[in-house]
Amino acid sequence: MTHNTPDLFADVEHVEVRPRYTLRRKLRVLHVIRPERRRASEHLRLLLTHLDRTRFEPEVAFSPLDEPEFPDQMRRLDVPMHTVEMHRRFTPDEDLKTFHELMKVIRGGRFDVLHLHGRKCALVGRVPGRLTNVRAVVHTPHDFGFQYAHTDRARKFHTRLERTLGRFTDAMICASETEAEEALRMRLVAPERIYTIPDGVDFDELPDRVDHIDVRRRLHISMATRLVVMTGRLDPPMDPGTLLRAARHVLRVQPTTRFVVAGEGELLDFSRHLTRQLQIDRKVLCTGHRADATDIAAVAQINVFSASHGAPPLSLLKSMGLGRPFIASDIEGCREVITHGKTGVLFPASDERILAGAILKLIGDRGLSLRLGTSAREYIRRAHDIRTWSRAIEEVYLKTLAEAARK
Repeated sequence: MTHNTPDLFADVEHVEVRPRYTLRRKLRVLHVIRPERRRASEHLRLLLTHLDRTRFEPEVAFSPLDEPEFPDQMRRLDVPMHTVEMHRRFTPDEDLKTFHELMKVIRGGRFDVLHLHGRKCALVGRVPGRLTNVRAVVHTPHDFGFQYAHTDRARKFHTRLERTLGRFTDAMICASETEAEEALRMRLVAPERIYTIPDGVDFDELPDRVDHIDVRRRLHISMATRLVVMTGRLDPPMDPGTLLRAARHVLRVQPTTRFVVAGEGELLDFSRHLTRQLQIDRKVLCTGHRADATDIAAVAQINVFSASHGAPPLSLLKSMGLGRPFIASDIEGCREVITHGKTGVLFPASDERILAGAILKLIGDRGLSLRLGTSAREYIRRAHDIRTWSRAIEEVYLKTLAEAARK
């Protein structure tokens, strides 16, 4: 069983450092990340923004090969940085260099907690953490991408590797029960080391008002046009193809509707090719990465999330927090945040016709759209508060350190 999320959250507001692990100084935490993983970098930015700096002293080791604006984000947060080259793919020679670079950073910093964000960082970081006597090694996977390896042999190899490295993991933080159950099913770490902490939304960062005219002008879409949007990174298990095929059905009935798919990833080229193949490329825009993706979601009549399985992305929670009606695949992760007919609409994964019908229903029923959007915003504010989320992660640090002190 994973740690009970509501119980963990219930304790967060009243966290006290127990006598078994007394704080005589700030706890030093090293975060290791490849910023190319935008979910991971956004997750880390939010955590560092809301981390209690009276108790924790964070630093970041990151790969300079990735997101160029990441260092500026860290400077604005006044977080010391270390550069460690880290390549996306599994390359033994390069990974060994990364291993030794991390060893130097960790040894020089005398860190209490090593927090590894994403699989590649965990792959090269867990053993250095143990060899340098870091007191607690924490891993936030963000997903288990090795499940989507092209061959069964590769999947088995990476699963065995993760299980081996799991012995050096003191805590794994999962964003949903679905993700936690996957970790349990694959036996990646001991059950008592898995914590489920749903992602938080910083409502102070969500726009109170968006200039609809300006956003639509940037997209070359008129105010009179119904707009359907999907935002998020286009990597498996995301399924933009189902939305694009549903768009073809919708456009036959409502030809003035426009669709925007905003996000980069390995499925971006596929999506653009499919729009041309379906002959809808003049009414469907696949933008790649957009810095204004939140604004685009805010001006849409409908937001969509289509995936084959997995945990809900931050973009889904943000869009719900904006009060926009949401349609999502009926998969385990989405069922954790969407109650069908109350806070959104669920459709069978990969079913383009039912998705098209749901879009047409919301386009034609303004009252229903308004009720769903309002309920979604109220739910997100109640269940996904960013400060509750950050306090829960701090509690994992403290609990893991306390357990290490007893050994």
